[in-house]
Amino acid sequence: MHKKRWSFVLVLAMLLALLPQAATAQSPNYYTSIIVSDITSGAPVVGNAFTTDVSLSIVNNATPALGIMGVELWLRFDPAIVEVDDADNNPANGTQVHVSTGFFGPSTVVAVNQVEACPGGGQCVHLVLTHTGAPITNRTGKIATITWGGMAAGPANLEVLAETVVADANGDEVRVNSTTVPAINVVEAGRILGKVERQGTQVGHGGTRIIAYSSGGGVVAETLTNADGSFEIVVPLGGTYLVQAVHPGYLKAQRSGVYVVGASVNIGWTVLRGGDINGDNNVNILDIVGIINRFNTPGLGDPVDINGDGVVNLFDLTIAAGNFGRFGPLSW
Repeated sequence: MHKKRWSFVLVLAMLLALLPQAATAQSPNYYTSIIVSDITSGAPVVGNAFTTDVSLSIVNNATPALGIMGVELWLRFDPAIVEVDDADNNPANGTQVHVSTGFFGPSTVVAVNQVEACPGGGQCVHLVLTHTGAPITNRTGKIATITWGGMAAGPANLEVLAETVVADANGDEVRVNSTTVPAINVVEAGRILGKVERQGTQVGHGGTRIIAYSSGGGVVAETLTNADGSFEIVVPLGGTYLVQAVHPGYLKAQRSGVYVVGASVNIGWTVLRGGDINGDNNVNILDIVGIINRFNTPGLGDPVDINGDGVVNLFDLTIAAGNFGRFGPLSW
């Protein structure tokens, strides 16, 4: 009997000893993340600008839910490889990056926004944000966009430092559970040259958008043509690109398989065909009827005024009629 009683007491003691451990083993009641995106625009090449976003996230099942009121970000980078392009071109006023209200909302307050020495050495983007609204309990949103300039070829070595902290409404630190940072390598610049003219234009050939896409379909870089239609677009050396020319009122034109192996490659000259006034990349009866419905009315700056002479007239109608049945993108 005594032996059974002691066995029961021993089992009970073991179960009680496990209870705190079981509670500790449960998943955390909140999870916070600092996320630096991959490149959102531009290309990481020497002499070129590109952008990345920084986002903050909190997901929690605490009762009551844990709320975030502020964040202090320390983002290290290699200044020999990249530099931060001042957000308002005024280094003296401490506005180095573009602050977004995607996480904290319109009540965002900026305390620090500058590039300075990191704790422990190196150069950092130092950003301190809070807000005057209610604590944020469950949200993922952008807090900043950083424009970088490529200075030399090599890894940018972006790193969110351990000094990065988040705070709640009581002024207590909220642990940052994870950070995500892309591996960005700046490469030497390649250039794609060419010329795009617009059929029938009366205002020159400037202002046509030239867009370079990667083999995966992402936008690598874009620019506008000069008044004579010429352009130069900067892309990472060694890549293969699809180049597209786009202008309102005209069918798109494109050149695929542009491999930039040398310092520059010239893809030559092309003419955009007019008449696509509704932007569906097809010249059809809808475009013809659209021009007729606007005939002899002012049209400057409107795609229906295809040749840009300021009025919808016979010249616009005949351009569209001459391209009736064509659809883009046309070959360069």
